[in-house]
Amino acid sequence: MFELNDSTVDEIIFAMEDQDGTWLVDLETGELYDIDEEGFDDGEAEGEGEADEEGREGLDFEDEMRFVAPPEWSSREGFKLMEDFLGMVRQPSARQELGAALARGKGVFKAFKEVLAAHPEIEKAFRDHKTRAMRAAIRAWYGGLREIRGLERLGPEPEDTTDLVESDLGIRLGDRVAAGDRVLALVADAEAEALELLPEALAAREAELLKAGLAAGDAVFAWADDGEGGAVAGAAALRERAAGRSFGRVVFIYVEPTFRRAGLGRALLAALAESYRSEGTDLLVFDSAFAPADFGRALESAGYKPFGVRSLSRG
Repeated sequence: MFELNDSTVDEIIFAMEDQDGTWLVDLETGELYDIDEEGFDDGEAEGEGEADEEGREGLDFEDEMRFVAPPEWSSREGFKLMEDFLGMVRQPSARQELGAALARGKGVFKAFKEVLAAHPEIEKAFRDHKTRAMRAAIRAWYGGLREIRGLERLGPEPEDTTDLVESDLGIRLGDRVAAGDRVLALVADAEAEALELLPEALAAREAELLKAGLAAGDAVFAWADDGEGGAVAGAAALRERAAGRSFGRVVFIYVEPTFRRAGLGRALLAALAESYRSEGTDLLVFDSAFAPADFGRALESAGYKPFGVRSLSRG
């Protein structure tokens, strides 16, 4: 079976996106053939000039054990890709424009591309996202073919999580002045959401204590910039000292609902922890009334161990 290298992946991606041809992959050599082209001439597609007709003599394109279609990439996959990407866009105006493009019934793909063209950085991010998605589809397809032939599947392709945090998530660190009103604006959102579980008086009191503590205390802020002066997620920790030892107390963390389950919460905690480690402080305590109850799993995965109990009674 052929080796799946970068060159072959690029050719398969080309075939997946070509809606006009009917492509087959030679599982022995990795070559691609457009069988719709007269004389099976795929030279232009492969960049090889004239096709070698003699080298193709005796090839049976109906041999399903040797020639298979590349992974399917229809408009359905394309639309799903755009939907997934929209969930990653932080910039409010671009997010709104892309969402409006996806809501169109006709010409949705063209409209989406036009919006991307007006935002070069987001357009590049979409191309990278699309390439990653198509590479993953090809690896899954290739692994299934290897299994059919009794071969071991390829391992998962490694991800560079550092680049993800720095570029895609856009985590920023700073003091009260640098954070501006970005994080404090999220406190109001957290308070409103907390009303689903907390009595209004308790939610308001917790918000007052939090704001007062952040205003008066020595705090470090972390946030995910939305590209337009706001934030889609934020956290804050206070520098404290007791019994001759300094430590950080994380008193707030909040992620806007549409940006959850993308690793933002863990990234914010990691940024705060790194900030404290750079100062020689390795002890952090998480103490936030507005954190969702199920955030405990994320805390444990980040190395936090639970202690104490905070509950309420409406009886």
